[in-house]
Amino acid sequence: MPAATPLRPVTAPAAPPVTAAASLSIDPLDYALKAAAVKRVGRSRKRVLFLVHAAEIFSALEPLVVELQSRADRFELVFAAIPRNYSGRIGECSGAEATRDFLAARGLSPILLQGRGVGDLIRLVQMAPDFIFRQTPWEHHIPPLFHARMLQFAALCYVPYGMGTIEKPQHQYNQPFHNQCDFVFAESQYHLERYAQHRAMGTLGVVLTGYPRFEHFAHRLDSEQHAWPLAVPDDMPRLIWAPHHTVERSWLNYSTFIDHHQRLLAEAQRGRLSILFRPHPALAEKLQASGLMSADDYAAYLAAFEATGTSGVDRCSDYIAQFGASDMMVTDGLGFFSEYLLTGKPLVRTFKPGAEAMNHFGNWCAEAAHVVQDGAELQAVLDAVGEHRYEDAQLAARLERRDVLLAMCQGASARIADALQAG
Repeated sequence: MPAATPLRPVTAPAAPPVTAAASLSIDPLDYALKAAAVKRVGRSRKRVLFLVHAAEIFSALEPLVVELQSRADRFELVFAAIPRNYSGRIGECSGAEATRDFLAARGLSPILLQGRGVGDLIRLVQMAPDFIFRQTPWEHHIPPLFHARMLQFAALCYVPYGMGTIEKPQHQYNQPFHNQCDFVFAESQYHLERYAQHRAMGTLGVVLTGYPRFEHFAHRLDSEQHAWPLAVPDDMPRLIWAPHHTVERSWLNYSTFIDHHQRLLAEAQRGRLSILFRPHPALAEKLQASGLMSADDYAAYLAAFEATGTSGVDRCSDYIAQFGASDMMVTDGLGFFSEYLLTGKPLVRTFKPGAEAMNHFGNWCAEAAHVVQDGAELQAVLDAVGEHRYEDAQLAARLERRDVLLAMCQGASARIADALQAG
């Protein structure tokens, strides 16, 4: 019998050396998505990510932030500053650094995301948020990386930045953003019904909570001392002039800035009124994009306003103190029709012929304003205020609406937090 062949050990082929430059054959985004799902399993607190591009309207979310911070055992908050372009056409998105500084000043430790490549998307996914809040439904104002369809790895949420006043239901309730949201927090029963009527997804995920921004406003108006930002005599009337950004007839057509800017500057230079010019944050970009006023001309206009000494330009993101210290507002819309009602003070609407129709809620708010149709009527109001003979015929209507709005907003932040906690 032949001798048995001895057994030899089997050796595996040598593995290639691992170097710092070695690459793995994986899809980084796919890997991040799968890893994020694993990270969320068993987590004791729900992670809420706020994508912030507009400091000017952060007050719509701030009461909710405070409420969630009070439930630190349930929620972990993350803030990301992202860029924006309000015109949607001219130039690149920018401004993220200023928004980061705004959030940092509030002690919120933000991160900066420019949205320039898939790397930023992977960073978002790696955070593994349970919920993502975005400030507005306007996709064309922010980089595509932050559009709703790119954020479906978490529950997308929306608190309206203003109470809907315009009869544009497809834009207010039925954009792709609205339909891709997992939670939409409705401001009132009226707005809830509008979602039911116009949103393709109906009221799926829509929760009636009330409006947290007004909850915040009302508390601060009642509890704080408010100083006018300009040093003027005590008996000088203090007026906020707040023109909207919709200077183009193709979209809403509410802004009366071009119609009245020279009149208001002349009044400021006259020195009998202290006028605080508070333009909509998008006005400058819209004037330039429409060709109605160049950037240099607009800057010269601001400089002329500030050179008066008793009037000036309001560049603050927060404006509740200015509301509280003012005597009157002159505006063409839109959010301030309801917001300024909370002060109970006189509200003057500069009407623009051909403006888009308002919805029932918008008309209800605007009916409490003194409406002026043209420059002559506006000048008559300015003269009456400057001469201390203005007759306030809308006081009862304003106070009645203020009480309704206050009742509508109480407890809104807590109801949103409860919905997130349950979800």
